[in-house]
Amino acid sequence: MTQYFFVDESGDPGLEGQASSSSHFVVTMVQLPARIPLYPLVNLRKALQVKTTFEFKYHTATRSQKDLFFREILHIPFRVRAVAFDKTRIGLPWINMKPSELMTELIIRLTLRTDELDIANEILIIDGATPTFCRHLHVQFRERCRQQKRIRPFKNIIGANSRNEDGLQLADMIAGAIRLYKMGISGEHFYRIASRVVDFWQLP
Repeated sequence: MTQYFFVDESGDPGLEGQASSSSHFVVTMVQLPARIPLYPLVNLRKALQVKTTFEFKYHTATRSQKDLFFREILHIPFRVRAVAFDKTRIGLPWINMKPSELMTELIIRLTLRTDELDIANEILIIDGATPTFCRHLHVQFRERCRQQKRIRPFKNIIGANSRNEDGLQLADMIAGAIRLYKMGISGEHFYRIASRVVDFWQLP
């Protein structure tokens, strides 16, 4: 049965001028059994009396919206894989990477940390990814899997708008919570979903 993996990020992927950009960059991959509206989120929008098209985003959500969100999503059958990149401690081979190169490398390495039986021939959905980026990522995955002699993890890699994808909104909110946790600002929302995190890779 095909599984869907939704990818979003929190923070700035740029590695130049760290003093003026975010200290941590987080990429989150949320696994769901289907690409459908998530009914706990549908019901939460009704309870909050917002539009049915309301988008949950961590950096714009109010404290009460976040609290309710992280309570309600526990009714959703999801699993999380995440990487938290501390840009204040970067070194080789990361330091010279462009943002798109960093994103590509983190997605590939995060995926290939898993057993090939956990992710094989699935569908990857990335927030805001262009067709060019998706094609490039697909090629890189194919080459890396050939080198490692393992089954390809994704049969299809596509970009989507989080406004229309509850799975991407879930990934965004979790990425934001993980980033605040890693920065030492707040771990409350992260601890709510910590039991669903099957891989938490921390770099460097």
